Amino acid sequence: MSLDTFEQLDLTNRLGQPVTLGVKFRPGTRRDTLFVRASQQQASSFFGKNAEQFMFQLLATMDLVPERLDLFEVRGPAEAPEFWRWRFNWVGRSPLAPRSERIAVPGTQVALQALMAGEAGIEPLETHARS
Repeated sequence: MSLDTFEQLDLTNRLGQPVTLGVKFRPGTRRDTLFVRASQQQASSFFGKNAEQFMFQLLATMDLVPERLDLFEVRGPAEAPEFWRWRFNWVGRSPLAPRSERIAVPGTQVALQALMAGEAGIEPLETHARS
């Protein structure tokens, strides 16, 4: 999984500075999945520090539907990526109270890698528990 397989979007961080975020969108029949990745390796969650700001811009830029969206941040090296699932409390189209959880189940990690690679027959994960 190379960073150049992600579309590069120019956004603005919470400080008003221009930044680039890698995105990969996978539409599904019931749920849509958006993968995001920092353009450079970061010591901490680049997305997390700017989650509300980025999500608001992504909704506008990509015409996403919050009710259908599963969002995963991809961290780490391409040969061993880590996936972090992001959730928001939505007020209309405004994302509030972002929170994330690391995906630690190996089977789920494999399914996410397959979905990210665009392998046919893989449906985005359903949302079961809301935290």
